[in-house]
Amino acid sequence: MSDHSNSEDSWYFAYGSNMSIRRKVKRTGIIREAVLARLKGYRLAFNKKAARVEDNVYANVVVSPSDEVWGVAYLCNAEAMNDLDRWEGVASGNYQRQSVQLIVRKGETLQAVMYIADDDYIVGESKPSDKYLNHLLTGAQEHGLPPDYIAMIKRIANQGNEQS
Repeated sequence: MSDHSNSEDSWYFAYGSNMSIRRKVKRTGIIREAVLARLKGYRLAFNKKAARVEDNVYANVVVSPSDEVWGVAYLCNAEAMNDLDRWEGVASGNYQRQSVQLIVRKGETLQAVMYIADDDYIVGESKPSDKYLNHLLTGAQEHGLPPDYIAMIKRIANQGNEQS
């Protein structure tokens, strides 16, 4: 059986814990297609107020013209996107969807949707929980993000609010 894309499909750019294959499958079901991708003009930040106190903060992106964020683009149907909206707290204003242009493969571009924290849920940059960070780093390794980028994630996660 083959699962073909349709007009309701869209690409979702994951840069946080949803990069973890296990977490993404748990939240939205089977992964139909995944592509390594990067987003220019932003940097990764741990400044999204966590829904659970023990998680401290979640990943977010912040406009930064000279930086880029690596992640994975997943092909999702409308049902998967609705599931993601629920997980990401879109209805309550935690995150909002934003359209972005990603760079994939050999410089090709891809239109996608990402989640970015609403201003009311942004806090000072700090250290995420080990459990949350593990999901993020597992996904980064599963999808082959560059080793120097993975090292940077670890560095900023441990710096917390000391980041410049």
